[in-house]
Amino acid sequence: IIVLFLCFIMVLGNYFLKEQRNNALKSEQEQILLWMNNFNFLKDNNLSLIQKEKDLFEKDLKDLREIFKKNAFEIGIWWFSKEKEDLEKRINESLK
Repeated sequence: IIVLFLCFIMVLGNYFLKEQRNNALKSEQEQILLWMNNFNFLKDNNLSLIQKEKDLFEKDLKDLREIFKKNAFEIGIWWFSKEKEDLEKRINESLK
């Protein structure tokens, strides 16, 4: 009878310890929650920057499309123009 009583107490103790362990967040879970919160913060702050970069990228692509529509003579003139230098600077800044 004493052995059964001790086994019963051990089972109850084990049950309550397991419940406490399951309720406590593990360090990995806390780290994941921290990363998720940081990601949300960064996402909110960087959306405008991403939109600005996307707009500049689209503008550069449109400028390149206009260049492809030109004939060889117009491309030769364009090659020495300020428009080419500006486009080259924007592309280099985008690639950094």
